[in-house]
Amino acid sequence: MMALVWVIDLVVIVIKILGGRTRVNPLLRFGMWLAVLCVLALGIAAAVGLIALLHHWLSTL
Repeated sequence: MMALVWVIDLVVIVIKILGGRTRVNPLLRFGMWLAVLCVLALGIAAAVGLIALLHHWLSTL
């Protein structure tokens, strides 16, 4: 349960940094935004790949 609290704290800190409420190096903020966008693109690519695999599997039935 304590691990969930730590994860929530980390998410809040990251959101504050990305939103500009916490003053940090602009290069760090840019890198974090780049990481968020890469993770988002990876998630979309994974979803599209899984949908394509599901379509292929369903068409062979």
